[in-house]
Amino acid sequence: MAALPNLTVVGGESGLPLYPIPTGMVLEQNFFMKFRHRDWMKSEFRNLASREVRAVALDLFCVAYDEDPAGTLPANEELLARLVDVPLDDWRGLCARKISPLDGWQRCVTDAGVMRLFHPLMVGMATDATKSRADYLEKKEADRERKRMEALPDQIRRAGASSRMAEDQDYLVRLDQYLLEHFPPPTQRRPKVVKQAMEALDALDRGALRGM
Repeated sequence: MAALPNLTVVGGESGLPLYPIPTGMVLEQNFFMKFRHRDWMKSEFRNLASREVRAVALDLFCVAYDEDPAGTLPANEELLARLVDVPLDDWRGLCARKISPLDGWQRCVTDAGVMRLFHPLMVGMATDATKSRADYLEKKEADRERKRMEALPDQIRRAGASSRMAEDQDYLVRLDQYLLEHFPPPTQRRPKVVKQAMEALDALDRGALRGM
């Protein structure tokens, strides 16, 4: 099989491709797996493999989705047999068939230097899923920031500051950052906490002016 564009061959004697998704990138919070069922139904593997092999192959895809790195499998037959809940002797029998559950799976090296197995189909699925998850987390963080900044002016007023301070956008950004660093969640931004942060920020500003 030709080398995939995003799987560069690492140096050394192994000559194995470097898996593109880093270690630690898992998809356990994803409650569904995007699967191109039409490609699967039309594939040569699906149409030529036995029902037992097809069933185990689908389990391997599902297992790989939650492995670390996402989309890979351990390169160990005993672990693989356990992951798909097949007795080792039965697993060896399936793998000895002309078309086995591991057809299409190849060895690779992770960024941590561990040898794993990857499948071109899983590379695409896992890459799409990690991108979608990153976009989701970025949007979630942006929503949290927006809500914090919307609530902060009123919190400043309740802490006893003037409306002028509450409307100063530069000051809001600096105060929000100070609160995140020194009073991170789950600390609630009650008037006492916000006032303490404002006083500390004011002391820092006065100290900076004296040092000029």
